[in-house]
Amino acid sequence: MRTKRILSVVSFMLALCSTTIAQQRLDITLKNKSIISCPLNDIDYMEVVEGAATGELDGVWYLGWKVGNNGSGTKTHYDGTEVLVFMAGPQMKWIKSSGETVYDLTYTDAGAKEGQTFTAIKEGSSTKLTFQIVAIEGDLLMLKQGTNRLYFYKSKDAATLSEFVAYPTRSTIYTDADKLWAANIKGGDTSSKITPMGKHFENYNAASDADITWLANPSNQPDLSYHELNGKSWVAKTVNLYPFGSPTPADVNQHAIGDCCMCAVFASFAYIYPDWIKTLIEKNGNNYTVHMFDPKGNPIDVVVDNKIMCNSGGGVDQVTGKNGVVNWATIMEKALMKWETRFKCNKIGGIGTEHASPPFTGNGNSYSFSPDKLYNNEFDLVVDYALSNGLISVGGFNVGGLLCGELETVTGHAFTVMYPDEDTDYKFVMRNPWGNGGSLDGKLKIPCKREILKTIDFRLVYPGAAAPYKREDLGAYTVPKFAPMEIDLHPSEEMLRMYNLKSYEPVWAKPESIESDADDEIEEAEE
Repeated sequence: MRTKRILSVVSFMLALCSTTIAQQRLDITLKNKSIISCPLNDIDYMEVVEGAATGELDGVWYLGWKVGNNGSGTKTHYDGTEVLVFMAGPQMKWIKSSGETVYDLTYTDAGAKEGQTFTAIKEGSSTKLTFQIVAIEGDLLMLKQGTNRLYFYKSKDAATLSEFVAYPTRSTIYTDADKLWAANIKGGDTSSKITPMGKHFENYNAASDADITWLANPSNQPDLSYHELNGKSWVAKTVNLYPFGSPTPADVNQHAIGDCCMCAVFASFAYIYPDWIKTLIEKNGNNYTVHMFDPKGNPIDVVVDNKIMCNSGGGVDQVTGKNGVVNWATIMEKALMKWETRFKCNKIGGIGTEHASPPFTGNGNSYSFSPDKLYNNEFDLVVDYALSNGLISVGGFNVGGLLCGELETVTGHAFTVMYPDEDTDYKFVMRNPWGNGGSLDGKLKIPCKREILKTIDFRLVYPGAAAPYKREDLGAYTVPKFAPMEIDLHPSEEMLRMYNLKSYEPVWAKPESIESDADDEIEEAEE
């Protein structure tokens, strides 16, 4: 039920005021002790409105933008004077300069969620409008009505000052994961009828007897010149295959090789298939046999020793675990370098996700989702579909410097896609294989913000031989406890140069934030 006190109520209040009426105002104190204040002569009428039920749209929303032709047409910026008020009933009041109209609302069984529709019938008539909820995120409500897209905001100022953020222009919003996966918005199909390893490997031969013999000899080292890693050398190091007892993404920390996709793939292996990794590697003294597949999908063995690629100072430049520990990821990286030295399908630097995974899994079938192709709610569907089906899940960003939790996005770089921590308001995690930030271990927390989500792309690869080993309890990634050293806190200088970055720190550790705090202290002291 709604109670409405119109202008007569305000008139009564005005009559009680003295001759200094221009100074009278209405002050409303909220439970958080903040005060909303408004001059009485600015009030048209006051209204007590019963809020909508759970699962229905509620509150006051101000129009900021209207875009025609399903989002690809003329954009009109409004000043917030056009308003939607959602209330119990369920009802909606649409206030325009020409007046206000009340509509009775009917929601689908799923309620007011992204991708769902609701109908609005004008009181006293049969006029019916149908709205699709394109987005509900924070202060933004985006509705599609006919061929128009309407962007509403929680305040008039937000509507007036808002910058336009486009959504995909296609008309369909998917709420079913299987339908989304079958939709033509996914691309980059790499499946092949010639080899299970995928299209990229079609023109490469199966391993010959000579190849098998060469790969099985641990004395044969990967060719550093082929991989354009000149100035490096092979140095014997102590290997601790599983520092935390079982493979974990924390074991994968990129240092001086530009193989971020491979590192992100390895971290995905460890996240979803830790037990499978243990089946890949057999230790025999200082030699390690890694079970792999040739370019035609035939099982082969690649044997490497404990000599690890190092810089001129003897420091390890390959992927390592925390504290620079040489582990299973280091051994598998060397095995892939040796595999590529023989078959020459890729150089290790710049190797793609769909090229790094098949030599270990025997399956190169994959799909991609390009930036700005998915609606916000569809990211949840893609991530859940991929992880629940055990796909090797890697993503990236086409805009750098966007803050996601405590860390920022980096372009031209690959991240491992993971479920979010429980009881959080962000959508999912993308782990940077630099693994920096101590206990953060490179975890970017992806918020429900269009300006960030639209920059994300996915490459999702089928697991092949790993599939039977999928973790049944797959959930959020918990970083194991360790005492971080300098190598765990910051990307290597070589990495920073490779990505044209001066530094890459958690937001709370950035020098500029420290300087800002110091400036504040100085100002306080001066006062």
